[in-house]
Amino acid sequence: MVSITFSDLEDFEFMTAQLTKVTDHPKRVKSDREALKVSIAIEPYDTRMCYLISQCLALLGTTYEKRWMDQLLKSTYYFQDQDEIAEISAIARNIGDGNIDDIPGASRYSNRHDLLLEAAVSCIEQGGTISFDSFLRFRTGPYRSLLASLIGEAIDEYKLEQEYQNFVQALRILLKSRDTVTKRAILVFNGSYHLYNATGQVLTCQEGLRIEDLPNGLSVEDIDPDILLPLLVAAPEEIHFYTDDNEEGLAQTIRNVFEERIYFFPYCMSKILFSGNH
Repeated sequence: MVSITFSDLEDFEFMTAQLTKVTDHPKRVKSDREALKVSIAIEPYDTRMCYLISQCLALLGTTYEKRWMDQLLKSTYYFQDQDEIAEISAIARNIGDGNIDDIPGASRYSNRHDLLLEAAVSCIEQGGTISFDSFLRFRTGPYRSLLASLIGEAIDEYKLEQEYQNFVQALRILLKSRDTVTKRAILVFNGSYHLYNATGQVLTCQEGLRIEDLPNGLSVEDIDPDILLPLLVAAPEEIHFYTDDNEEGLAQTIRNVFEERIYFFPYCMSKILFSGNH
């Protein structure tokens, strides 16, 4: 017999429902709502049943993940704004689920729930009565340690995103302050960028940007000198962008800065750009 006690009714009900689902004999599950205790009879050395119970216990543990993330952000990193906390937690889950690829070693987070399962198995195999609160407090250390590292990664990503958004906003302010020099610019990308004016001449910085022209916190050195800076100097009313990859880093920045001024076309259409057919 394995019994698990709870201090929270919702946890008790969750575990009871999960155990009822996994056992082939639901009557083996005995729940005591008043005592918040659920028990399941298992045959001696029933490894399969012990594993199924462990899976249920680990699954219940995962429901605490967001709560633990929020606690870490508040108590360790002193975040108080709920929107910030929610955003960082969402970034952490995206990293943990493998949805953000450019973080070295991020793959170690995708199997973090296995740590809960290992902890649960070690408890269930001992049999007897288990306190779920004690399980969370004393058995989830490795999992919560990994979660702390994951939150650290998420905070770094969040700060980088904030810096990027501030950068983009500064470029938008700069763009609005500029007079149009070239009505239309043509941008071509197929592994490398090429920038032209409407007549097919290479578009470069014909005039410089003075330091006093730049919004606070922005310097010329921050701006890509070959493509983005000439576009800002020219401040075109339209940018015709020929590419099959508008998710490339610089392409995203150009799109975010120039917004409604930019029009995307397939790269193959660039072949007729200056043939007299455009």
